[in-house]
Amino acid sequence: MEKSIKNNTGVVRFAFKETNVNMEKDRKKVSPINLVFSYKGKKFKYSTGYKACYDDWDFNKQRIKSNKALLVNAREVNNLLNLIETSLSKEYSKYISDQVVVNNELLKSFLDDLLKKKIIESKPVKTDTFFEFAYNHLDDKKSRVTKATFYSYRQTLIKLETYSINLKLNITFDSFDIKFVNSFNKFLQEHYNHKQNSISKHFKNLKTYLIEASNRGYIKNSSFVVKDFFSPTENTTAIYLDEKELKKMYDEDLTDNPSMELARDIFLIGCYIGQRVGDYNGLTKDDIVTIKGISFFKIRQSKTKTDVLCPITKEISEIMKLRHNNLPPKKLNEPDINDNIKDLGKRLGFTKKIKCEFTQGGKKIIQMLPKYELIMTHTARRSFCTNMYLKKMPVYDIMLFSGHKTEREFYKYIKIKDEERAQYIAGKGYFNI
Repeated sequence: MEKSIKNNTGVVRFAFKETNVNMEKDRKKVSPINLVFSYKGKKFKYSTGYKACYDDWDFNKQRIKSNKALLVNAREVNNLLNLIETSLSKEYSKYISDQVVVNNELLKSFLDDLLKKKIIESKPVKTDTFFEFAYNHLDDKKSRVTKATFYSYRQTLIKLETYSINLKLNITFDSFDIKFVNSFNKFLQEHYNHKQNSISKHFKNLKTYLIEASNRGYIKNSSFVVKDFFSPTENTTAIYLDEKELKKMYDEDLTDNPSMELARDIFLIGCYIGQRVGDYNGLTKDDIVTIKGISFFKIRQSKTKTDVLCPITKEISEIMKLRHNNLPPKKLNEPDINDNIKDLGKRLGFTKKIKCEFTQGGKKIIQMLPKYELIMTHTARRSFCTNMYLKKMPVYDIMLFSGHKTEREFYKYIKIKDEERAQYIAGKGYFNI
């Protein structure tokens, strides 16, 4: 059964122009792949310019089967379908937000302009392009990186392809110089309205591909300089929850809201063990071990591949005993956790205004936001590190749990004021006070 790809206001589908019944009769017969976009009771069909046969098509994913190694342009087709899906959804949402009257002609015009259809269809298929190399390299890395990292690298390539299409540029191994850096940086600002740290992330990802290409001797351009592929990061406004706030969250009766209760329990466990959300969300009984009478979560950190033993505190034991049959809470989608803990923060009165400064779309933005709006799954790990630091746990001991590799990295991460750090140092016994 085919699955539709939904956005907030429309449904995207990719399907054969021919009926599936006819295609199944002759499984090697090719048919054009069409986009079918349903919106407000209307249906818009658009030819992608590519064809496939029944045996090569994944009806569940609505993409060319990934194991079809002999299809030299399989990745090219799938990348185009990804581009259509994300770009159309974003543009349609923008139309709705701007109260634009949407019709099939408008959608066709947008896609024609996006894909530069005639140019793309006239291009011969190549297997030695930069994008072929990059996606092959990404496939090689897949088993060695987390899903989130893989997705991040993939998004960088998709955005680079969008850049090449919008600016009518043919990206080759010799396209990468300081002129490209400035142009791509501007594109990420203006087309995607990205925050500075998102832009920095994409340049960091791209640099990985380019270093590999350079090491293999594919880049011949004398203007290519690795260090040019850099966009600075900026300090983000991040918060932590102190011991009193965590206690208030722990004590709140949420029997009237089971979803919020589950999100709260997962989040608090993260605050007590200091792991990343991918490591504390979805723990099971198999992760619990007992050593000399002390219970621990034994976790293989997804990012560092390091094993760590996290003590199961009294608070965690109580959470599991009262609401989860002495087991860790069931896994919940991260966006649902974020939504619920923000709502819980509002319910608990975490409304202190926090000054937030960041760069977005190339412009400096300053906002005053209530603290609850800044609470997210990552706040758990930051709260653990900061609270343990204020309790005077040795930094290297905290880093054992948090996974930070250097003290410099750790001190940039925790959120304490200068006076709090001074008090911490004064209490270590170095001064005759």
